[in-house]
Formats: sequence, C-alpha cells, structure tokens
Amino acid sequence: MYAMRLLLPFAAALALLAGCTRARVTTEIKSGGAFTRSVALTAPEKKEGQMNMGDSIEDDFVLPAEGWKSTKETKDSNVTTTFTRTFAVGTPVKGDLTIKEDNKPALVNEVSVTRLGPKRYEYRETLRWVGESTAGMRAKPEDLTQLKAALPPALATDENAQALATKMGELALPVLFGPGDPLLTMGLIHPDLAGRRLSQRIGGVMMKALEVQFGDKMTLAQRRAVVMKMVDTTIVNSKPSQPDPANGPPSSKGGGLVPLMFIVKTPGKIVSSNGEIDELTGEAFWGLYPPAAALKPVVLTAVIEMDQD
Repeated sequence: MYAMRLLLPFAAALALLAGCTRARVTTEIKSGGAFTRSVALTAPEKKEGQMNMGDSIEDDFVLPAEGWKSTKETKDSNVTTTFTRTFAVGTPVKGDLTIKEDNKPALVNEVSVTRLGPKRYEYRETLRWVGESTAGMRAKPEDLTQLKAALPPALATDENAQALATKMGELALPVLFGPGDPLLTMGLIHPDLAGRRLSQRIGGVMMKALEVQFGDKMTLAQRRAVVMKMVDTTIVNSKPSQPDPANGPPSSKGGGLVPLMFIVKTPGKIVSSNGEIDELTGEAFWGLYPPAAALKPVVLTAVIEMDQD
C-alpha cells in the first residue's frame, strides 16, 4: 500500500526519537503476592565535547520518587538507571512510569497485584493518556472527502465518513503502536510488509463491519475499495509529525515514541494473560509505544498460580 512508503522519509528522524530513550518495566510477583517493581530507563551517555543527539531520562520521564532504590549501568554508550521497590500484595502503585511531552505528563500508569483466591493472583497495569488532545491522529477534512468519494453515492454522507474514520482509528492504533508487534517499527525497515500486515490484521474486521452497517447497500467490491482507502488514510494520520533530520534533533522534549516493554515474572505459573508468553522463561511480556493509549487506556493483565502460598 502506497501510504506505508510515506513513512520512509521520516525513518531517520524516528530512529533518533525512538532509539534514544526506552523503558523496561519488570514486575516480579512472589509467593504470598508481594511484588517487586523494576523500572529501567535507558538514554544515551552524555560525553563531554560530543554532540548529544538524544534526550536524557529526565527529559522523557518523571522519575520515581523517594522510597525507590536506584542503580546505574553504562553499556554500549547508553546509561540505564534502574529504580526498584517492593510492595505488599494489594498495594496500588501509581505513576512509577510517567512519560512526558513538552515537560508535562502525557502517559501515566497504575498497577496492582491482587489475590484472587488461594495461591492465585492477578497482575493488572493500566496505561492512561493524559497529554494533549489526540486530534492530530484524527482524520482531516481532505481524508473524509476521500472516504466519502469511495462510498456509494447514497451512503456518502459526512456522518458515515466520520463514523468509518473513527472506527478505523480504534482498530489501527493498537496494530500500529502495540501492544504486540507494533507495525510502526516494521514500517521503517520493511514498509511493504508492514502495509500487508496492517491490511491482514484489520482488513477483514472492517469488511465485516461495513457489511453489518450497510448490508446489501454496498457490494463486495465497494466494501473492499472503502477499506483499502481507510487503511491508507489511517497510516498517514497515525504517524507522528516529524522534524527534518537536517535541522538536527527536535527542540521540544518528549517521549511520544519511547519504546516500552513490560514484563511479568514469577516462580509460579502464568495461567492466563493478554500479553505474549515466553515459553523459555515462563514470563509474560508486552511491547508498545505510548500512542497506543491515546484513544483509550491500555490494560495489561496476567493471572498467576503459585505452587505454595
């Protein structure tokens, strides 16, 4: 799909933004339900006399406050600061991962581990977008005009075009930004494959949605044409606006494209989860970017069963 190729001119800028800082949050759940949080924040090492192209962790994150222990490790020209703290079962934890945009919180988390029954616990982490309006991700008037043009004349209303654009945004956001395997990353190195994956993951769902909404008022060919147009439009409007790499790093500070990894580990067994399971380690994990929570909160869950309590 041609729209995926529109991402290519921004590859260099995205590499600068998404490759500079990152976060890895590990929740280790122990017998009895106590859990240890490890928030590892990585940024490029600042070296005297060298141009620093990336942000520091202070630019992109609100750091965990008192009560947390911190350690630092330097590796491959990156500095990782890890904050750790242990909590009793049932303790709500808020904001130990807070991402900033223009020096203001944009994404905040809350997490808890609760007892479901004997030897059984639930991990639940919610990511909420609290930053600026997500209007930049919504369809523009010219995009709605294109959607209307793809609809049969009798259905080509502003209301129908807006409803379809909204639905497509809801479906495409997690596909592009995660959790799972975010296609944003793939789009930088293999745009044709990313376009095909996007079509594969949500094309069939949208085809069915159009069939339910409009019935025999639209032919199969018309539904397919509308979905293809919606996929292309959604990719263009979901990609963040990027500066010209020739002008140097962006002047405004923000972690909008910080890669995030969440991991749950335990001596017990993860019996269900909406994340992926690493069969080798027995851990659950989720990979995503902050815009995944732009339209609605992202909730990560895992149910753990212990051998002993």
